[in-house]
Amino acid sequence: MKKLWMFSVLLILLHQNGISQALKVLMEPDIKEMMSDICFVDVNTGWMVGTNGSIYKTTNAGVNWTQQQSGVNANLTKVTFIDANNGWVGSSGGSVLKTVNAGQTWTEVSLKNVLPNFQFSLCDALYFKDATTGFVVAGQSKKIYLFKTNDGGNNWAIKDSLVGTSARRWYDVEFRKDKGVIVGDKKDIQKYSTDGGETWQFSTPINDNFFRDLKAVRWLSDNTVLAIGEGNEFYGVVTPVYKSIDGGINWTKKSQSLSFNKYDRVKDAYFKDSLNGIGIGNNGFSREYVVKTSDGGETWTAASPDYAFGLIAISGINDAVYALGINSHVIKSTDFGGTWQLIPQKVTSSIYGIQFIGGKGIAVSRNGDVYLNKNGVGKEWEIISSASANECYAMQFLTPDVGFILKENSHIVKTTDGGYTWKTVLPAAEYSSRNRAGGITFGDLNNGYAWFSINDYGEYYIFKTTDQGETWKQVNYTAGPGYISGDVISFDANTAVLLGPDTWSLRTTDGGATWNSASINNLPAGFETKDFEDVCKLDNNSAIAIGEKFICTTSDKGATWNYLNHGIAGTDSAFYTLNFRDINNGYIGCYDGVILGTTNGGVSWTVDSTFFDKYYLYSSAYTELGKIFFGTSNGYIIGEEATVGIKAEKNNRPVLFELKQNYPNPFNPSTIIEFNIPKSDYVTLKVYDVLGREIATLVSKEMTAGSYKMNFNASEISGPSSGVYIYKLTAGAYSAAKKLIILK
Repeated sequence: MKKLWMFSVLLILLHQNGISQALKVLMEPDIKEMMSDICFVDVNTGWMVGTNGSIYKTTNAGVNWTQQQSGVNANLTKVTFIDANNGWVGSSGGSVLKTVNAGQTWTEVSLKNVLPNFQFSLCDALYFKDATTGFVVAGQSKKIYLFKTNDGGNNWAIKDSLVGTSARRWYDVEFRKDKGVIVGDKKDIQKYSTDGGETWQFSTPINDNFFRDLKAVRWLSDNTVLAIGEGNEFYGVVTPVYKSIDGGINWTKKSQSLSFNKYDRVKDAYFKDSLNGIGIGNNGFSREYVVKTSDGGETWTAASPDYAFGLIAISGINDAVYALGINSHVIKSTDFGGTWQLIPQKVTSSIYGIQFIGGKGIAVSRNGDVYLNKNGVGKEWEIISSASANECYAMQFLTPDVGFILKENSHIVKTTDGGYTWKTVLPAAEYSSRNRAGGITFGDLNNGYAWFSINDYGEYYIFKTTDQGETWKQVNYTAGPGYISGDVISFDANTAVLLGPDTWSLRTTDGGATWNSASINNLPAGFETKDFEDVCKLDNNSAIAIGEKFICTTSDKGATWNYLNHGIAGTDSAFYTLNFRDINNGYIGCYDGVILGTTNGGVSWTVDSTFFDKYYLYSSAYTELGKIFFGTSNGYIIGEEATVGIKAEKNNRPVLFELKQNYPNPFNPSTIIEFNIPKSDYVTLKVYDVLGREIATLVSKEMTAGSYKMNFNASEISGPSSGVYIYKLTAGAYSAAKKLIILK
């Protein structure tokens, strides 16, 4: 019995615009600048400051942020408010901004009034005791100054300095009544004041190997003060915590390891009272880090949330705590760091993966922000989840619901609900060094490969799954060139090829049991030290790979790769990402924003410099309607905007009936079918198996003249398995049929 299935198809008019005219920004960050500090005055009202003079304010606990006009272009590094109206912002350009009306207007006071002709480049600390008395630490390398104001920031005077032949920094200053302490990055520069900051004396020098940069100082009582800072795995220095019970004169170390990773880098701290405090930062491996104390810093416990970005600043009101992360992420806790939630914002994090499948689009940023485009044309995107800790480097969806993200530190997560939730299917390795990801690929729905480097990039590990990514097993280990780049591609369940740095390669034809180098032929002299960056499968035998301004192709499932003399001129950047719609039509995105296009399988290329130096292109994908998209380094997605509708333009009306070959082909689960109708007629488009049994009716209606594309999603049909099928177009007396191959 025939099964009739009416697909929800998206019919669009083909248009003949050039790529530079068609590409436009279709997703942009909500916060476009890099934020550096955060301050809340109550549980709802707060400010963030960052690059290019940016100041943002929220009045609903961070759900929405409104940009305020600072009047400056310099990078703003510090912000503090003493109440809902009175606040100050420190600038790396050597000025302090002041507001008395909640940021509606800002007044700039230049510190060059005190140091004429001095070139400021740093502003490391800003603190106000009250509406009149404040301090700022600013200057440049080897010339750091402590300024004080007694009139609310209208006038400033130098009260101390770090001027010498070596670079030294003060990172934080805080007062309790007339007592003040300032801390920094060297053992002998901590100071204290007993007269409101008018004069300063050196603390007793810290004399141990435990010391590293002290980033935050907090008074716990009239005489007790705590300082906390950064560990460093490269120097074997553990997280420093020091405490003074005599107002900062003498310091005693309190902890050598605050969590499972003893080298954690604390960037800031908040204490709600004399006993309970939170330290935030990163663990040296690009993920967040949170520690808590309930005994005034004597002991600490790890309480890390699960996000793939470090934290740089914290602000709290009693139990409500806000932490600012890199790339302007903000997380919030209402129970003093017991639990955390990400405040959803589109941010400036690099888009490392993008894919269109099943009538929708999915993208993931380096920091694990997962974006969804519900209609598959790429115009509107929303953030739907965070893909947990460890930076993301690659993404692969097998069906509209089942997908994977490959992360640093040999970590893989999986979704079965289209990206809304994620679970770990390959646990992350222990933190010990810089561990990066090479790529992830599937030859069919069950068999996939993932490639990582561990131990400062030099050791390469290959993992395989045979159960749709539920479990992964190591199948190969080898020493690599010492760093990682490139990708991995599967031609079928048993055949996969890794392409990496220094034109390094490995290939298996027996499902990962054995691996041997592929042959790279005809490389020009000197190219053997160039790195592969990306690879794209064209069909079951062919693929194209790119690297540092070179292109290689294969037609024998990756056994041999031949250098393609592409003849491209006009770009000095590495070829970084590529995607092909079919064996002839494809694009390369260069690191510097240049886009290369081909319509003949790479024999010749056009060069489009429209986006040169505007965006670095990190990832690429075709929509199921054949539109090219690119993910950028700063959180933007650019692409060809589809024109939705069924009305054909007269100037583009085809003159002949035509049924085109579907692409991609083979496919899983979706493919595009194009056809031309030169006059109005009743049109049917159906799919049959090789025995002639109808399995789907895609179109059955009267249609006007025009050129159409449609998406055929095999996952929406129950029954069809891998194999060859026939699709047939009938319009009046015209009839044509072609083969398509479903790969499941």
